[in-house]
Amino acid sequence: MIAPKPVTFDYDTVELRGGRLQKIRLSDARVLGELDGMAPVVKCYCRSSDVITPEEAERQHRPTFVFPAQYFRDLESLIGKELEGRIYSDSQGQRVKFHLNLNEHAGFQLEGADRHLFSPWYQENVLKE
Repeated sequence: MIAPKPVTFDYDTVELRGGRLQKIRLSDARVLGELDGMAPVVKCYCRSSDVITPEEAERQHRPTFVFPAQYFRDLESLIGKELEGRIYSDSQGQRVKFHLNLNEHAGFQLEGADRHLFSPWYQENVLKE
């Protein structure tokens, strides 16, 4: 009898629960995909001990959400607010994608009255200071 192939996923999911947005900053990141290149991004630093150790939370290394720089002004108004989102990384841990659920925050409005913010793929080292 042949053993079935193990199921592999394109990404693993880490869920951020109750993360308070501490600070945001502008940076550059390498976009991965069909067209690689550099892009201006905004990095959102959330403090949460749900998905990281207390020491990492204190240093604010993770979780970090990274989005196109066009959202900088909108995200700036969310500093101090509790955010929920997901961080997706591939099976190699080399690429990270982000999703923020902003339904709780009436001040943040995307096109079409959508309040979910998705990022393109960025290289993992964009998370490092």
